[in-house]
Amino acid sequence: MNIKVKQTVPKFYYYITPLFILLDYAGGLSVRAAVLDTMPMYKNLYYGFCIFCAIGIYFRPQLSAVVALFDSTIIVLMTVLSVFLPYIRCLMEADDILNTNWDIAGAFSIPKIVNIVLSGTIGIIAFHGSLQMLGISENRPHSKTGRKPEANEQ
Repeated sequence: MNIKVKQTVPKFYYYITPLFILLDYAGGLSVRAAVLDTMPMYKNLYYGFCIFCAIGIYFRPQLSAVVALFDSTIIVLMTVLSVFLPYIRCLMEADDILNTNWDIAGAFSIPKIVNIVLSGTIGIIAFHGSLQMLGISENRPHSKTGRKPEANEQ
């Protein structure tokens, strides 16, 4: 994937933020900030942050991958915590784990799964794009792929 694509995908992701907001509030489908459904103030702040990012990317498009990397890291962390903290809390408070009435479907809902897949995908694309924009080589010295084996390795 070239640098142009790695800049375009995060830009598009932020430019369609109003569509995500419309889907969330008018349609009831929250995929961009599903982890914040129980905290409307933080959800509104997050959407405001995304609009701010879109405006910043409009004026400085070369920073799109770095901004998307930062945002995706935050939303993936929040999603992982929102999924696993209730599970851990249930395990810690349960006297008998087999008789505990825990709503596992609520913790692993479709919007949360879509949210983490979407944020994770954008995060991966943004990570590689930000490496290129910062001039950091993606050649990994610890990886054996893409290099010829040395004489003593054969």
